[in-house]
Amino acid sequence: MKIAIGMTIIFGTIVMFIYNSVPRLMSDLWHAREFIPAQNFTITDYKCTNWNGFMFNECTATFVSQQSRESRQITDWRFGRAPRDPVQLLQWRDDASSVTTDVSLQTLWNRLLVALTLVVLGVFLTITLVVKAFRTDDAPIGAPSGEPALQPTGRSTFGKRHA
Repeated sequence: MKIAIGMTIIFGTIVMFIYNSVPRLMSDLWHAREFIPAQNFTITDYKCTNWNGFMFNECTATFVSQQSRESRQITDWRFGRAPRDPVQLLQWRDDASSVTTDVSLQTLWNRLLVALTLVVLGVFLTITLVVKAFRTDDAPIGAPSGEPALQPTGRSTFGKRHA
């Protein structure tokens, strides 16, 4: 039961990541050549964190709108070490509210690979949970989980010939 709860929490985390990241990732992918330097926004903070030494990095850009003074954030997850380059904020030419960074566009395929990896992991977790649920339902009553129930065999036939 603990394994199922843990896998459900991991699956929920993957779904939240995908729900929050994939729409901007797809927008960046489809409109990568249509971004121009941002005129209406100013970067207030840019932080990157390396996770697990060198395996993953998370970079968060915080910026503010010059008209409304509304603060927003965008976060990117990538494989490898965090980039050390200075960052420039970009906005989509046709929709000024769609914002990304030049580093986000430079590492677009890396970001896509992280998202695809998490989707595949989520699919495997789902399959594992379903298989585990069916396996538990099919177990004989009274049998410990994971072990087949012993069936009575009647009399011992050791050393006897069957005619």
